[in-house]
Amino acid sequence: MEMMRSLRHVNIDHLHVGWYQSTYYGSFVSRALLDSQFSYQHAIEESVVLIYDPIKTAQGSLSLKAYRLTPKLMEICKEKDFTPEGLKKASVGFENMFEEVPIVIKNSHLINVLLWELEDKSTVSDKHELLNLSSRSDISS
Repeated sequence: MEMMRSLRHVNIDHLHVGWYQSTYYGSFVSRALLDSQFSYQHAIEESVVLIYDPIKTAQGSLSLKAYRLTPKLMEICKEKDFTPEGLKKASVGFENMFEEVPIVIKNSHLINVLLWELEDKSTVSDKHELLNLSSRSDISS
């Protein structure tokens, strides 16, 4: 909060709408996450938490999801009633604790052109040629 006050004081345009957490294989639910997201969502209604999985991303597809706490879970967090009876009374289970917010990632046209040119310049044989030890002139025998 102090950082946002400082940014506002020097007239920097900012829009803080949440935070992020990295995770491995999608296991991200913890009491700390619930408490943090509740604090953010209580202060900024449209707040989200971004969950990033570097292992899944390294396997070839970007693993980035945005979540918000459901209204039912927000009520439980306000009352701090995380007992099994409290969760059962509110009909909250693992499957309805979070609501997923769709993410749309867009590149500028210049980035799209750059990526296209990089892909066009790199051929499969060039990539494998870097691994061929017999073609390396800087390796001495």
